[in-house]
Amino acid sequence: MTGTGAESGDSATPDPTSQPSTNPLPDPTFAAPAWPPPAPPVSEWARPPEGPEQPAYPFPQPPPPAAYPPPGYHAAPAWPQPGTAPAWPPPGAPPAAPAGVRTGVILAVIMAIAVVAVGGLYATSRGQDDPPPIANLPFSLPSGFPTFPSLPALPTGTPGVPGVSEPSVDEGPQASTFPAGDIDDLDRVCDENVYYPASPKRTGKAPHPVVVLKKDSPDDVRFQDRVYYFRDEGTTKAQERIWGSDDPAKVQLVACTDRAAVGTKIRNCKYDDPAPDTLALYRATWRLRIYEVATHRLLLDKKLPGDEQTCPSSVLVGPDKKIYATAGDRAVLAQLRKFVTK
Repeated sequence: MTGTGAESGDSATPDPTSQPSTNPLPDPTFAAPAWPPPAPPVSEWARPPEGPEQPAYPFPQPPPPAAYPPPGYHAAPAWPQPGTAPAWPPPGAPPAAPAGVRTGVILAVIMAIAVVAVGGLYATSRGQDDPPPIANLPFSLPSGFPTFPSLPALPTGTPGVPGVSEPSVDEGPQASTFPAGDIDDLDRVCDENVYYPASPKRTGKAPHPVVVLKKDSPDDVRFQDRVYYFRDEGTTKAQERIWGSDDPAKVQLVACTDRAAVGTKIRNCKYDDPAPDTLALYRATWRLRIYEVATHRLLLDKKLPGDEQTCPSSVLVGPDKKIYATAGDRAVLAQLRKFVTK
């Protein structure tokens, strides 16, 4: 008996009488691809198919973006790191003072301000100008507390600063910046402590010309007395140039007469011109000063009593309706002779 050795009924035995199939048998180890192939994903970069028979293939996609950060770059870590509490203070910062020290310093400063304020109020109530010295305050500053630099002392005589005296002013005689132009300029020798260096000094042989400048009250205008010498010296031009000159460039001496005090009433004086009027005559004391015009050197300072106690024939009437007994002409002339004729 002949055969292949296969068992009867085996479905894998080919039928010799059957016609071969035109389709090959599938390979059990190879999966046939699906046809037509699946369409690629739609993209705005897809290119339309080249023809009706060809499928659509995608246009080449742009290159993917480069990785960031580039290779070799090391980014600083996020601060603080995720999931961790930040360290404080940052590295390198000086350590903060403990809370207890800061609180102590603040309390010490507050106490100092309070004690100084209370001390100032106490000094004011006691009538003192300055608070008690810092050494007597009942506290001490903590060690290491900064000290404040002391202010420089203000110079004595600084103007415009409270509590500092003004610089002293020289109250001595002041030289005039111009020569005397008329007799009225010589009033400054009596009232303004001024002298005229350009005027002649009281030197050389006598006589030494003088003028008498009189002032009845502080509010009156000083005037020149031109008649006091007439009775005893005469009225010639030569005598006038010595006792009552009108040329200030020749005058060496100035005699200032001022009413210094007022006494009791002497009598009433009646006058008819310009209108009937009655004025009261009072006793008075006068002050006579003699100065050298060129230097303001005081040669005489003397009080003279008002010895002319009769009613004068003519008088200048002031607002107070009073007249005053004057020093007699001979009394004034007697004081002047020792300086004018010697």
